[in-house]
Amino acid sequence: MAYTIVKSDGTVLTTIADGTINTSSTSLGLPGRNYAGYGQSLDTNFVHVTENFASSTPPAQSLRGQIWYDTSTTTLKVCPTDGETNALAWLSLTSTASGGNTTFGSVNITGNATANNFTATNDVTANNFTAGYLTISANATIADASITTANIGTLQTTAITTGSATTPGTLTGVWSVTGNTGANASAILLDTGGIFINNSGNLYGIRTDKYMYANGDPISFAGTYSNSNVAAYLPTYGGNILTTQTQATVLTTGANTTAGTITGNWALSTGSRLSATYADLAERFSADDVYTPGTVVELGGEHEVTAVKYELSEDVFGVVSDNMAFLMNNGAGSNDTHPAVAMTGRVRVKTLGTVRKGQRLVSAGEGHARAAEEGEATAFNVIGRALEDKTTTDFGTVEAIVTIK
Repeated sequence: MAYTIVKSDGTVLTTIADGTINTSSTSLGLPGRNYAGYGQSLDTNFVHVTENFASSTPPAQSLRGQIWYDTSTTTLKVCPTDGETNALAWLSLTSTASGGNTTFGSVNITGNATANNFTATNDVTANNFTAGYLTISANATIADASITTANIGTLQTTAITTGSATTPGTLTGVWSVTGNTGANASAILLDTGGIFINNSGNLYGIRTDKYMYANGDPISFAGTYSNSNVAAYLPTYGGNILTTQTQATVLTTGANTTAGTITGNWALSTGSRLSATYADLAERFSADDVYTPGTVVELGGEHEVTAVKYELSEDVFGVVSDNMAFLMNNGAGSNDTHPAVAMTGRVRVKTLGTVRKGQRLVSAGEGHARAAEEGEATAFNVIGRALEDKTTTDFGTVEAIVTIK
């Protein structure tokens, strides 16, 4: 019959079926009745118990009260709770070599405690030594720790240091500084560097090459400044910059694919102009399908525009563009729902057959254009005129000058 294993506190640990061995409930192998390797399992268990599971890591499936010899610290330790895997949480009992640790849950000392070197610490919570009254008559070194107190009436010293000019330190609270350096009143003197305020990782403050003046005299910014000599002093600002006049040779969002916004009613002064890299003026119209650039469209369909259907159609309206110099009605939708239709200018047109530069383009149906034969072109069916030759007879594209009729 199966073995039922009960812990010291009366709770059932596990049940072991006949002919099996349990290695998941404790750090030992617990054989069931008629297990073939019974003797080897017992011998192995005796060895592990004898050496107190000597290893650099805690034994697996440990039980509360189990003893473990930590070879990394040469310390004997006791498991505080079932299944504890954190070595620092195990209680240290004794040291087998110089430099080991001994820990206790709580120890009260009513008399004197004397030692050549005395250390009080808690490996788990890092709570340190507490004393009601402490006198240090010699030097005291506190490394990588905090001193917390309700009040220090007066701290009298000539130097407070982190150890070096490059080692950071922290001063928290609202502090008042009183001092006198010659002709100056209360002051903080900085040999090098500047003053910064760290607000959630953002640095705000004052940085100068050598000096900072606060006597009310205006600061002159005369001269020419480049990004190289001000970038280190001015962070990127994401708010509004208010000015009545801004003079610059470049206004950019950072890349030609990064969108920007201009708000307000703007006018170009006499002699001023806007220039663009691309050459057509386009407007977005709602379409009944997704149309790729170069598609010839006409008014109609379920929405505003659809691909031109018939050859020599007089309903041709324009050509879908993707490299427009100026785009109107841009907020109407995306390229899928509201393609940009070239109103006028240069645009590539899907074309069937050969084309000579200068030939007029008319509808070939199915969203394509073709070169007009003699006598076919009218004021109503011409899409535009080709600006280049096309020597192939299959489908392709031709750059053309187009306009809406």
